[in-house]
Amino acid sequence: MIESTIETRASPQAVWKLWQKTHKMDETFVPGQKGSLKGNRRGSFSYRILDVSKGQHFTILWKSLFVRLVFTHAVAPVEPKGSSISYSVQIRGPFAWPMRFLLSGKIRNNLALVLKSLSRELDNL
Repeated sequence: MIESTIETRASPQAVWKLWQKTHKMDETFVPGQKGSLKGNRRGSFSYRILDVSKGQHFTILWKSLFVRLVFTHAVAPVEPKGSSISYSVQIRGPFAWPMRFLLSGKIRNNLALVLKSLSRELDNL
C-alpha cells in the first residue's frame, strides 16, 4: 500500500465539504455508483465507489487493463483542533507487482503534492 498523510488546521467537516464539492458527492455518492474526475492534462478518469463513511472516509476503484487502483481518502480530527488527512493507494491485478515497482515512487510523490495543495486550499478558506 502506498500512503501519504498531512495535518491541517481545517476541521474534518471542512475537509469533507471540499471533497463533496470536488467529487460531486450528493445522495447518489454511495457504494456501487460510478463517477468521474477531471485530470490535469489527460481529460477525465472514471471510477466506481466502493465504500463511503460520511465525514470520515471513502474508497474508489479505478480500473485499467490488468491493473486496478483502489484509492482511499480519510480524515480524522487532531487535537487541539484540525485534521489529519490520509490518501492511500492499493495496486491490484495481474500486473500489480511490476506496476508497484515502476510507479510507487511517482504515486507517493503525487499523493504528497495533492495533499499539500489540498491543505493550502483548506487553510485559505
